[in-house]
Amino acid sequence: MLRKAIPLKALRTERVLIRPAYVKDAAIMHEAMKASFPQLKRWMPWAQSLASLRDTEYYLAQGEKMWNSPLHDGVELPMQIMDLTQTIYYGATGIKPALLAIPSFEIGYWVNQPYAKQGFITEGMNALTRYLFDVLKAKRVEINCEESNIDSAKVPQRLHYAFEGTLKNYRLNATGKIVTNSLIYACTDISQLPPLSYVYDKL
Repeated sequence: MLRKAIPLKALRTERVLIRPAYVKDAAIMHEAMKASFPQLKRWMPWAQSLASLRDTEYYLAQGEKMWNSPLHDGVELPMQIMDLTQTIYYGATGIKPALLAIPSFEIGYWVNQPYAKQGFITEGMNALTRYLFDVLKAKRVEINCEESNIDSAKVPQRLHYAFEGTLKNYRLNATGKIVTNSLIYACTDISQLPPLSYVYDKL
């Protein structure tokens, strides 16, 4: 059973670099959160108020600890999605073990709005899905989103994830006040993904 820390430095595609989150990312991540706040507030429970730079630093410090710790079910390892020079911040994602005994994982994402609708998130999630299967030997990778979050659902659709169904009255919306539904998408066979070349560097 996979339990040890993941020795991942970075994943790279033709346009995108995905790597573990570090405290040094606080300023660029905070600026992206400010630029994207209206959209984040609509969909993310953690974005109902704009985090301060200090809050962002604390979050990233906790993330660094997670990357240096053994994996645990339900504990997400935060990651950044950037250009290959690591000067442009496209968004964030993470690896969240769902059940390591399988192993299965859940991934999510948000996009820095100035770079939305350019395919960076889809390309990044393609690479991350492949990495989870190729290296961490995943048997299942899941993406779920609120039913009305059409833009989020387009990512697994473009990646040819299988739509497994709508879970009725399964979640609260971002405000925590309205009961809503979840869409469940899953990849169990990476041969169904669109073609993509990627490389990864180990620590």
